[in-house]
Amino acid sequence: MKISVNKNTVWCDIIVNRLCDYEVKFACISPGSRSTPITLALSLNKNIKVFPIVDERSSAFFALGLAKKSKTPVCVVTTSGTAVAELYPAIIEAYYQRIPLIICTADRPPYLRNTGANQTINQENIFKNHIRFFSDLGLPTISFKSLVGLIKTIDRAMKIALIENPGPIHLNLPFEKPFEPDSYTEKVEVDLLKRVYNSIKPVNFKRKKFSQSLDNIFNKLAHYKKGIIIIGYNNYDEQFAIQCTKLSKVLKYPIFADASSGLRFGKHSKENFIDNFTSLLRSEKFIRKFDPDIILQFGSSPTSNVVLNFYKESKAEKILINEFGDKNDPSLTAKTIIKINPVEFCSNILKKSKSIKRKSDWLKSILQLNKIVEEIKTKKLKEEKINFEGKILFELFNILPSNCNVMISNSLPIRDTDFFVSSCNKKIHIFCNRGASGIDGINSTALGIAKLSKIPTILVIGDLAFYHDLNGLHNAIKFNIPLTIILINNNGGGIFESLPISKFGKVYVENFVTPTNLEFEKFIKAYGGIYYTVDNDNDFKVKLLSSLKNKKLSVIEIKTNAKKSKINREKIWKSITESIDLKVNENQY
Repeated sequence: MKISVNKNTVWCDIIVNRLCDYEVKFACISPGSRSTPITLALSLNKNIKVFPIVDERSSAFFALGLAKKSKTPVCVVTTSGTAVAELYPAIIEAYYQRIPLIICTADRPPYLRNTGANQTINQENIFKNHIRFFSDLGLPTISFKSLVGLIKTIDRAMKIALIENPGPIHLNLPFEKPFEPDSYTEKVEVDLLKRVYNSIKPVNFKRKKFSQSLDNIFNKLAHYKKGIIIIGYNNYDEQFAIQCTKLSKVLKYPIFADASSGLRFGKHSKENFIDNFTSLLRSEKFIRKFDPDIILQFGSSPTSNVVLNFYKESKAEKILINEFGDKNDPSLTAKTIIKINPVEFCSNILKKSKSIKRKSDWLKSILQLNKIVEEIKTKKLKEEKINFEGKILFELFNILPSNCNVMISNSLPIRDTDFFVSSCNKKIHIFCNRGASGIDGINSTALGIAKLSKIPTILVIGDLAFYHDLNGLHNAIKFNIPLTIILINNNGGGIFESLPISKFGKVYVENFVTPTNLEFEKFIKAYGGIYYTVDNDNDFKVKLLSSLKNKKLSVIEIKTNAKKSKINREKIWKSITESIDLKVNENQY
């Protein structure tokens, strides 16, 4: 017996059902005619939660936030043409963070390319420099062979996205009209789809176990008494924090956890963690005295240029440890990369570590110097007013309740967090877009994280990054998402104050600082948000805690002066450097 079907509908139903087999639970869809078949398939599937978002760029970054929070692959759908190109910034970020976005782009039939057909561009592997897998699925055809082939392509794509080489994948879907399921294109046997599904079951993907010997690495760690553990950005879990802390205790190596790593926060955070490493490294005498023999680096490269320069100039042997063998070393001085899960690495070394017996003089000295810096930093910051950018981050993390999310924007906010935020026992989940470190899509990413969270989510962002993704705020209204935003407004690109170009007067201001002179209050209220300004420390605390109870979009704007903040940073660093130099001169360490 045969039934009438629309080939586009059948094709897309199979794609979506197969994606569900691999735990795709969310889809962000932007409107368009050509994408009708895939949009309908996702929207009508009971296992998929759909987020319709008009702005394609915002949609992709919102999906990025969903994927970061859920740790599951998220589907992104657009129509054909320039809509496809709007996804590229988020794809780049996902690529470098190894986050599996499933990019599904509708397309005109191949025969219409380069013919002047409306809304038609060459979408063939358009993201090729920043995608883990691409397939043009071709025009839908309904046969046993073609449908089984389609399923096998999805299987291959998902295995790459989730296991072999995690990151975004791109499925290009050309369609011919008609698109609607009640516009039939042909007749097929009733049991065809059942036979297709019964012939090929979902693949149970398994990661390959690490099989190489770590004896050589262990021997080096047993030999080198002076070592440092650097932890850069990654999607770490509590298990890694525990294992890495145990490793530090055995090796007597201090841990520098970059602010973006999130490992400064939690029960483990007071044990061997150096949260003022970026300040210590401003002392040349400290660098000379404490140049290590070996550096273990987990995750991405550090945020601070001070740490990057130290890493580059250090004579230490450097070992990179990450699951996929990524060379996260802009200094090009690391000679060894170990392709292993960080938890597995720590566990394997700890199993062999009973033979390591060493004193903690190296670790103890650095911990004591870190404590000195902490005391100076805390004293100086308490003397500052709330309109100093470093003070804002310092106070924020002191006020925040335990068990919350904090998304930190790029440019100055992440650097000030790295410089001025201390470790604490509070459980704070840190999120950043440190893959390519752009300022685009930050609002949308934070809202994606907040949507899937039952705990408060806070975004710290500068005015240019906030302005760059104003469209993203619409998602807060549409999907009823509570988010507190700390808007640090220095009226432009304050980070450029630290660069030599800042000496070039009018050219510098007009082309680098690029002040917007906007009244953000009007935009925030237009998006249904609650707007606050802050006058002093206590005012900040009251309004922050109030905003967390609102369960709405709330923006706390703090206006700062980039030049004055730069001067304040330099004063604090100078005071710290003088104190550390003095201690090292006294030969106490």
